[in-house]
Amino acid sequence: MTPATLQRSLEINPHRVGRPRLDPYKRLLSRFYEQLFLLNALGQTRGSHTILSSDVHHSRAQSRRFLQNLCFVCDFKQGGSTCTAIGLEELDTHYNFCVASNGETDTIVAFLRTTLGDLRARACPVGTGILTASCDSQRCALSLLLSVSTKKRDAFVDTPNIVFPDLAAWLHTVMGIDDTFVLCNFAHSDRHSVHMRELERRGTEEEISLDPSNKRSPFALMRHYIGRLAHHIRAPKELMQDTEELSHILESHAICPIYAVPAVPTPICDAHTNLQGVLNRMLKNDRERDKLEEGLLHLNKVAGIFDTFIHQYNGSTRQVHAEVQILENFWEQKRSFAGADRFVACSKPACLCCELYFQYHPARMMIFSSHRKIWTKWSPPNVERFDRKCPAATQQRDIVNRMTENLREQVLTHVFQNATSKQWHPDSITNITDTRRLSFSSDSISISYMGVVRTLPSMNLGLYHNRRAILGKAEA
Repeated sequence: MTPATLQRSLEINPHRVGRPRLDPYKRLLSRFYEQLFLLNALGQTRGSHTILSSDVHHSRAQSRRFLQNLCFVCDFKQGGSTCTAIGLEELDTHYNFCVASNGETDTIVAFLRTTLGDLRARACPVGTGILTASCDSQRCALSLLLSVSTKKRDAFVDTPNIVFPDLAAWLHTVMGIDDTFVLCNFAHSDRHSVHMRELERRGTEEEISLDPSNKRSPFALMRHYIGRLAHHIRAPKELMQDTEELSHILESHAICPIYAVPAVPTPICDAHTNLQGVLNRMLKNDRERDKLEEGLLHLNKVAGIFDTFIHQYNGSTRQVHAEVQILENFWEQKRSFAGADRFVACSKPACLCCELYFQYHPARMMIFSSHRKIWTKWSPPNVERFDRKCPAATQQRDIVNRMTENLREQVLTHVFQNATSKQWHPDSITNITDTRRLSFSSDSISISYMGVVRTLPSMNLGLYHNRRAILGKAEA
């Protein structure tokens, strides 16, 4: 088998036929990753964000929001290593917060334990409490956003014919705030301002003419970053607000860490990884096989998709995402979701693979928010004994086959309809308008720069204030 590092391009017409893929598990996974890599070569972003439906009972919506915000405050690093997922199990005697992450479960469990304890005893005033703490705990992520935003601000200031004369001055004000808490507070209070509406208007106008290969209008990105900063105020506020009606959960709860399960082996190139082999596995005896080949060759000529495809066989290890860990643990351990709500909260929207995995899983899970982007390091849980007598093997075979079929149909649709790539968007949502879809609002709690202690119920979240000591040099 040829390592990906030595295979520089996809072979179009192979000179020899390799040995058949006899191992059923390797054959299943090879076909899945082949379609995943090919679809990603056509464009990582496969659609707009999907948003969790708000058409549910108030108590269920509030419980979901509470879990989502818990995940958000636990996710303390930029990137995916601390992405947190929580499933709430209901027992006769208590509730279990089942928590998993992509890499730092023990640290997150310790933080969550203190957070839930302090939410339960939230009447103890200690300065700005969870608000200051939440901002500080995310400083590493915020510094990156601010660094990027500084470049975007320069683009705004240099843009001629600004309709709003004071927009540039307002942006200078935003970028001139050094205190993290004050900055997040400013973003929260100004998220519906005329300046934000102007950023939205300009971003919408500019993105109409953008090529899909471009990321986003700097106006839209700045609005997005400000919305993310504002969420560092909104999330703690909503946690405190929801605590009142969910006190029965906090009164009797435990935390159950779910540790990462092994991922599947790294996909590799072999003698079957060539264009003719790919075509045979997609449309072997179909009359449109030639049309598919012609379309792929054309896309490769204009966009180099074959190089992108083959370079994804780079030996990178796979990862089972946190929300899949929770799903499989509930399924295997026969846990019962609280309130019969088959919902797994996550600090980040689901990737395309997680969305499809949940959709085709026999647990009949609630399909949560997704950014509909492809992450090629995604993995289903590894099945050690893959044979017909193993229920886990049968289940995963059925799920992965349906996922592969879905990915294949997306590739065919893209090629046959000569579709353009979808416009890139951030993984996270701006969260400025989404909260207004709920029947309740966090804005009912007043907030001011100087009077946070007097206008909000404070919480004793000492772990927030000592987070660097506990998490290590998170900002390094």
